[in-house]
Amino acid sequence: MGERGWDGEVKKDRMESLGTGKESEENNLLQLLSDACLVVDALEPSVREDLVKNFCSRELTSYRQIFEGAELAKLDKTERRYAWINRRLRSNEEIWKIFPPSWHVTYLLCIQFCKLTRSQLLEILENLKEKPDVGTLLLALQRTLEFEEELAEKFGGGTRDREMGTDIEDIDRGENNSQTVLDIRKKYEKRLAAHQGSRNEKDGHKDLSVPGAGFNFHGIISSCFEPHLTVYVELEEKTLMENLEKLVQEETWDIEEGSQTNILSSSMQVFLIIRRSLKRCSALTKNQTLFNLFKVQFNFVSFNCDWFV
Repeated sequence: MGERGWDGEVKKDRMESLGTGKESEENNLLQLLSDACLVVDALEPSVREDLVKNFCSRELTSYRQIFEGAELAKLDKTERRYAWINRRLRSNEEIWKIFPPSWHVTYLLCIQFCKLTRSQLLEILENLKEKPDVGTLLLALQRTLEFEEELAEKFGGGTRDREMGTDIEDIDRGENNSQTVLDIRKKYEKRLAAHQGSRNEKDGHKDLSVPGAGFNFHGIISSCFEPHLTVYVELEEKTLMENLEKLVQEETWDIEEGSQTNILSSSMQVFLIIRRSLKRCSALTKNQTLFNLFKVQFNFVSFNCDWFV
């Protein structure tokens, strides 16, 4: 809004004092700013949009400077990024109540934070001179996924993956699998139909700038890790080969008495290891990395198919 006054009194510099501690110097400042927001609401929407955008950008100025510095611009410092924004949200929760709820300031601030974080992490990953340490990479990815889930729960849409995960666990137990899969399929077909019906009703006036209206926090940051997870697939392949070598050494090569098949117990163990490997990977990503791991395991089984049966 530049230097244009609000109600002839509250100016841009008043807004910039939020979160600095200066607001305590003037007891009625928060009330003045709250009233000013009502004035802004009466103006054209672009005024409010510019104000919120500038506010969010200013709030992230220190974050940008801190985490672009040599000390914290590292992959192993990723968790501290999310600690920073969480502290910021908690410490300013009461102050930011001056904004009308319909402005969704916290929501829009988190979106800008995620986009900035993704950009910075992507630059860190692309500038690595060597392959990233697998442990550090996976820990950074895991913390990122957890943060995205926190945001999804906070602003809506955070239960979808949890419900799907529960269904996968039901299948993995192996008890009456055919009926379990059928029940899950019916449930999601019904849920999808309901979702499509609701979407068709709202398509005429959907606003993507507000919570629950289509924005998805899942993957907004974590997707930048995907091209760099080759080292993880290589680790899983190495682990599979090591387990196979161990099982071969321990295998008695005897068929159990009374067994009507000639399947070795060690081959069953290998398939169990493969299933667990895919489950671990799917908890991190269901994109290209999961497919790459599947191809590695498929080639492994194909190459050793004479041994498995």
